[in-house]
Amino acid sequence: MANGDRTSPRVALAAVLALLLLVGALWALVVVDFRQASAGDSSAAASTTSSPTSSTTSSTSSPTRAEGEWSIGDARKAVPRDGSRTLVLGDSTGDGYDEWVHLWAKAEGLPIATGRSEAESGYESESPETRVWSGSAPDATAAYPVERSDEIWPSVDPGLVVLSFGHAQESPDEATKQLEALRVDIADRVEQAPIVVLLQNPSADDADADMREAIAARAEEAGLPTIDIATAFEDSGMPKADLRLDAFHPSGAGSQLWAETVAKALG
Repeated sequence: MANGDRTSPRVALAAVLALLLLVGALWALVVVDFRQASAGDSSAAASTTSSPTSSTTSSTSSPTRAEGEWSIGDARKAVPRDGSRTLVLGDSTGDGYDEWVHLWAKAEGLPIATGRSEAESGYESESPETRVWSGSAPDATAAYPVERSDEIWPSVDPGLVVLSFGHAQESPDEATKQLEALRVDIADRVEQAPIVVLLQNPSADDADADMREAIAARAEEAGLPTIDIATAFEDSGMPKADLRLDAFHPSGAGSQLWAETVAKALG
């Protein structure tokens, strides 16, 4: 009886401890389940609140565009018949009244104002109806518009800028550096205006081929569309000498072909 009395309390104590351990384990499972459920609810709430924000951002923000990156389609949209504003910056291949800038503007019905290259200030015949500003100048390099930016910039910011340089440049390296400086200057003034680069007509014996290739490569790197005047001249089927007045200035036929090529590219 003595051994039985000692054993019974021990058995009872073990039973109590086992019961307590079982209850503790059950409570631990309940707590874990509760925390997991709470975490799931929080995640769902976060997902629900963030989705509209993402949707709103994607629907209201404009497409991402690298600095200076444009397409020829952007340029076409900037040249409607009513309300467009185009600034042409170039050299003596386009500064005359019988050369491509004037021929293109006239064919498109776009009133044009011509830069006073001798006075290096302002534009002739500028009016509220002006749609094209011809800022080309004799022997101009791409540095000229930067050096004279305040004088050569129109009274109204353009929606499109066309660059035509190469023949007056001294080297491909100079040309690409000056074009980049000009691109930056234009972008600082009119960030939303597309910039188009013309690849000029071939000179005698295509002596400027390396210049044109360097300009084309730089334009591609900067994300600027080009209009290939050189290829249009090469593919015209006309004698090369008939398209030039001298080493590189276009003849009447050359200027007309140049204007038509620009018109076709810009729509």
